[in-house]
Amino acid sequence: MNYQEDILLKAKNYNGLIAMYRSWLRQNDTPESRLKLSRYYYLAGDYKSSLYYLQPLNMGKDMRVYILQAQNMIALGDYGPAIRVTDKMLQQEPNGAEAYNLRGVALAMSGKLVEGKASIERARELFIADDVAINNLAMIAMVDGRYQEAVGLLLPQYLRGKKQTQILHNLVLSLVKVGDRRYARNIVESEGLSKKTAELIEAMASISLRAKGAS
Repeated sequence: MNYQEDILLKAKNYNGLIAMYRSWLRQNDTPESRLKLSRYYYLAGDYKSSLYYLQPLNMGKDMRVYILQAQNMIALGDYGPAIRVTDKMLQQEPNGAEAYNLRGVALAMSGKLVEGKASIERARELFIADDVAINNLAMIAMVDGRYQEAVGLLLPQYLRGKKQTQILHNLVLSLVKVGDRRYARNIVESEGLSKKTAELIEAMASISLRAKGAS
């Protein structure tokens, strides 16, 4: 990683990183540069472009390509294709924690909550980062309407200093759903999640999470 990339990455300037790697790719199209460009498109939220630039790398066996494919597909709501990608990952690495984790998310979001939970728990057994597994298990509980369970999973993580954006968002949403708006408001304000706390709390109260096919 060069100095300019490091600065842009620290600033989370993904558009700047995309422009830089597009320029580099025009001059020298290497798998590593293409993979990084695809990663920055994913981080910028442009999942279709990320998949587009990954296409020439599909024939390789680089696990990073499969992971990014599955992440993009999940973000786009293409859960079936994402599961098929995780199948390929598990054929290559039968004990791949990231494959089980992504498979679990895709299964849960397609409505197969029990199978999704089992897959994420398997990822945890294979030592995927605890905060990743716990956040995903909480997400499944939230999709199933079990917000108190989600709070029980996420609150200890928060109190231990785990303050990734997803964990904070899911914790605040779950607190709102169980009626603890005061604590939710405190977290929003203390973590600087929004300058319009009341509006955010009201918006979260109206959110309805539902997986495809979930009853």
